[in-house]
Amino acid sequence: MREINIALVDDHQMFLDGLGEVIRVLDPNYRCTPFGTPVEAINALESGDKFDLFITDLVMGEMNGIAFIMALKARSPSTPALVVSGIDTAPPIDKIMQARANGFVPKSASSAVLKEAIEAALNDDIYVPDNIWRQVETHAALQNDDPADAPDSLQDNLGARQLEVVTLMAEGCTNKEIGQILKISENTVKSHVSGIFRHMGVTRRTACISKARAMGLVS
Repeated sequence: MREINIALVDDHQMFLDGLGEVIRVLDPNYRCTPFGTPVEAINALESGDKFDLFITDLVMGEMNGIAFIMALKARSPSTPALVVSGIDTAPPIDKIMQARANGFVPKSASSAVLKEAIEAALNDDIYVPDNIWRQVETHAALQNDDPADAPDSLQDNLGARQLEVVTLMAEGCTNKEIGQILKISENTVKSHVSGIFRHMGVTRRTACISKARAMGLVS
């Protein structure tokens, strides 16, 4: 198997070193390149360096992780990126997803969670751990289910994988079944469902399917 080049961006050297060691243990094919600032990583990218994945801290002095991912996507739209953070407050998942990141991993997570997140990102899927997912669901429960609240360009806002998930939901598949069909984890399916709910302005599966049918996204 070829080496997987992973760029690590964090302005705390000790964590940067530690994360690199953890990732190298996860898979011998992972090769990590550390960057102490987002600007260093952007300069490397602009100089022609190629990476299969970026993993960036959320809170940094020079540029936060969300701004960095936006800068990354402007230069290399197809390169996946994960956000990590040790913040005590609820992470801004909506903003992270709007920046087109492939997920979020708290620094308190286990190496198994990090491995699953990396694998999902490398497959261009989205990963959010279960405990963060529950926070997202709680937030979504406060939103309105009115179909009029949906964005006008919903199909443009949904990714190809999310459209596949919506279609399978409309066919009556459970999250577990969707994961088996698409060959992704059930947790990744939950993350996609969360993103779909946010785009549609719904909190329930039935409302989501009804709205998708009304907008012609599924039959």
